[in-house]
Amino acid sequence: SRQFDLEKPKSDFRVLLHFGAVDRLCRIYLNNYFIGTHEGGYTPFTLDITDKLNSSGVDNELTVECEDGTDIDFPYGKQRKRRGGMWYTPISGIWQSVWMELVPENYIKNIKIDSFMDRAVLNITGGCACRHISIRSSASSSEFDFTGDVFEFRPDNPRNWCPEDPFLYEYTLTCGDDVIEGYFALREIKTEADRILLNGKPIFLHALLDQGYYSDGIFLPSSAKGYEDDILLAKSLGFNTLRKHIKLEPMIFYHYCDKHGMLVMQDFINNGRYSFLKDTALPTIGLKSLPLIGRNQKQQEQFIRCAEEVTELLYSSPCVVYYTIFNEGWGQFKSSLYSKFKSSSGGRIIDTASGWFTPNESDVHSHHVYFKKIKLKYPKDKPIILSEFGGYSLKIDGHTFGDKEYGYAKRSSTEELTDSLEKLYTQEIIPEIQKGLAGAVYTQISDVEDEINGLITYDRQTVKINSKKMKQISKKLFKAFKETL
Repeated sequence: SRQFDLEKPKSDFRVLLHFGAVDRLCRIYLNNYFIGTHEGGYTPFTLDITDKLNSSGVDNELTVECEDGTDIDFPYGKQRKRRGGMWYTPISGIWQSVWMELVPENYIKNIKIDSFMDRAVLNITGGCACRHISIRSSASSSEFDFTGDVFEFRPDNPRNWCPEDPFLYEYTLTCGDDVIEGYFALREIKTEADRILLNGKPIFLHALLDQGYYSDGIFLPSSAKGYEDDILLAKSLGFNTLRKHIKLEPMIFYHYCDKHGMLVMQDFINNGRYSFLKDTALPTIGLKSLPLIGRNQKQQEQFIRCAEEVTELLYSSPCVVYYTIFNEGWGQFKSSLYSKFKSSSGGRIIDTASGWFTPNESDVHSHHVYFKKIKLKYPKDKPIILSEFGGYSLKIDGHTFGDKEYGYAKRSSTEELTDSLEKLYTQEIIPEIQKGLAGAVYTQISDVEDEINGLITYDRQTVKINSKKMKQISKKLFKAFKETL
């Protein structure tokens, strides 16, 4: 609860209260009036609080009641009360920014941008009919007046967004008293036979698994710069993709990926019961036709609702090119969601089941390989993605969460870890690229609590590999991929 002073606006303006995310069930009151509720711990929501503000403008009292049982009906990701190993410390309550916004009565409520190689289409919800937009880039600027809810921008010399050239077009949209600033990019992502195409050209997804946990804030780094530092480090090592694993970040993370040219494979957030035996252990040794441990009706509904909110939130983000619906059978239910999210995701690649238990409806064949030599099959009908592999662990004294160590193959020094990565990529990944592999996701960018299989420590103070050698390995990968074209 907190108090604030705010003069009640004129009749033709409204005050909106925005929550970035609250984990997990919350009820909001203003001056003892109930104004709204929200379920789910990862997605933002907004309430109109205008009518419940004190007419005097002083001593407004905002109260948020929150409950978080970390139960399995709602998406919970890697949070667990009994943390340890691959499960991490849970969080609760308000964990993202809360702010107020003054808007005109008829304000722009949403902008969804469909991006293509030669044009961008802005779909606008709310606001008055007459609009003005100015569009700027480092190469040119232009202004347009238009009416209606759809605006199409076709530059004379379109410049496409990609990891090597993350070119953005900035815009200012004016609609009466409402002014929106934003940006978009011109880019297309799709699959064709066994290739992934970015802007019509084959691309190899050289990726790191990114859990999104931090020693100084659990779900958040101490500042937004923490996100940017991780992204720039991955870029400096030669990676072009991050797989955001079973977690949704604040929008600033995706902004930095847009700005710096980092592709994002975005996972939906798991819920339902997890079985180590059926969901991980047995499939790892090759038993991949086991009956699924599904979700009940409530769990299915909550999973779908959260996934819809994720795709709606990230719809206009250029960096997001790929969605993972289910991971390793955890909570997977039989009814396919491929068609639903293929049609509503803004043209992204859909990986229906990452790891195993793969249904027919998916844009890719997605595999996880640990503890054995990487040797995949290539049917050539869809791109093959090695969506998890590696996981080599190295403990750096003075930079660990605790005394426990969790990883998939222990290494004793920076030199040994770097040599192991070099052998893994050159002796196993490159031969798979030569057979047709379209992407590979190494586990992982950073240590997380007991899990010490990151390329950097949990406190982000130490890079655990030889950075120069890793960049050379990355160059060899892209060279091998180019030679297959």
